[in-house]
Amino acid sequence: MRVLLVNANRARELLAVPPIGLAYVADAAARAGHQVQVVDLMTARHPLTAIALGVARFRPEVVGISVRNLDNLAHQELTYYLDDVGALIDRLHAITPAPVVVGGAAISVLGGPVLNHLKADYAVVGEGEETLVRLLQVIEGRSDPSGVPNLCYRTAAGIVATPRAVCQVLGPSGLERWVRWGPYGRFGATWPIQSKRGCPLGCMYCAYHAVEGHRTRPRDPREVVDEIERVAREIGPRAFEIVDSAFNVPPDSAWMLCEEIARRGLRVHLTTTSVNPGMVSAEGLVLMKRAGFNSLMLSPDAASDTTLEALGKGFTAGDVARAAELVRGSGLRCGWFFMLGGPGETPETAEETTGFIERELTWPRSLVIVTTGVRLLPGTALAELAVRQGLVAPDDDLVRPSFYFSPEVSEATLLRRVNRAIVGHPGIVHTAEQGRTLLSDIRDWAFYLSGQAPPYWRFYPEVLRSTPLRQLRSRFSAVGPAGHPGVNQTG
Repeated sequence: MRVLLVNANRARELLAVPPIGLAYVADAAARAGHQVQVVDLMTARHPLTAIALGVARFRPEVVGISVRNLDNLAHQELTYYLDDVGALIDRLHAITPAPVVVGGAAISVLGGPVLNHLKADYAVVGEGEETLVRLLQVIEGRSDPSGVPNLCYRTAAGIVATPRAVCQVLGPSGLERWVRWGPYGRFGATWPIQSKRGCPLGCMYCAYHAVEGHRTRPRDPREVVDEIERVAREIGPRAFEIVDSAFNVPPDSAWMLCEEIARRGLRVHLTTTSVNPGMVSAEGLVLMKRAGFNSLMLSPDAASDTTLEALGKGFTAGDVARAAELVRGSGLRCGWFFMLGGPGETPETAEETTGFIERELTWPRSLVIVTTGVRLLPGTALAELAVRQGLVAPDDDLVRPSFYFSPEVSEATLLRRVNRAIVGHPGIVHTAEQGRTLLSDIRDWAFYLSGQAPPYWRFYPEVLRSTPLRQLRSRFSAVGPAGHPGVNQTG
């Protein structure tokens, strides 16, 4: 069959993300004998025009849309992406009779209820390689889809969801066959590499298990490094990013990968945004530097034992402090994610976290990103808690954004504290500040022209410390509650 796959993601607040999941699915369909073409809206100037041209030239029999993000996770400056996906599907139905299949991380998290909001014919929930190939057989033969795993579809009785399954064989993504790297390189993107799937952790707000399952399934490190070596030779991206759900969980697989890269002497730049602070070690950081890592991001979420326990993080504030000390001593540039307002948050626990940030994470090579409010996702323990506390209705499918705020502290109080921290420490940013602007595009273009290896966020702490930008943020960057002006930064 002729299969047109569409990367619907156009968000690049921190960096442009190449569609690795779509590449895996495209490769699987092509190997099964189907004709596959990709329309990448990340690099399209006029998305709907690009879609219309793709349909007119290729005349697809099936259209698949990969949806990475539901929204930007910033309650105070919310951008909701599914409305754009809905408009895209409406446009497709107007120009082609081909059935529309939606998939990707965002769809996997939402599950079948997403079909109540999008006029797609099918939704793939979970890993899509094997599911799409089997679905194409069903569509081609006009047969019953009930035997296809990871699938949601409509019947006269309502939406049907088939059992979940994970792929047993993992390999290279084949991304180089499906994207034009030139625009991504100019955007400052990193080349994504997946060394394993699945996440055994139990963070109460996270729905990652809906995407890849709980069980960790590692690839052979030698095969992963073969992929890096081939892409480095054939495409030459300036940096690679390990995009596993948790890079150093379990630690042994991460260190084996680093050792294999170092053993081959590849001389590549590497990064990752998924380091678990509870499993950071001095030896591991040394291995990462030897392999070529120029940066890493960690997600403690909090620096209060009370909050960490409530979030189900599995490590303590002492572990976070130890990780900070080790990362600072390594000399690696680093980023840190924190969330304020989660379950059990009080003014006192919020002060523990923000105070820790101000004391321990404000060195020149450290970027701190803070969000206030936690996006509620279906099937998570946090969503169940929100229902018990009466914060959301039991029948809310959470497709439209809802955010959790602890009843014990106000959003305004949290924002006042974050804004004070930003004034005193310019390396701290709030997620509501991250929208793309002409200034940020020029900044990233300057890094690209200077020949720097991404990710460019690793240079932001120095940029944010520049006197003109620091003065500008001090005057105008106060973040306020959703729908309200910025609260007093010094109050």
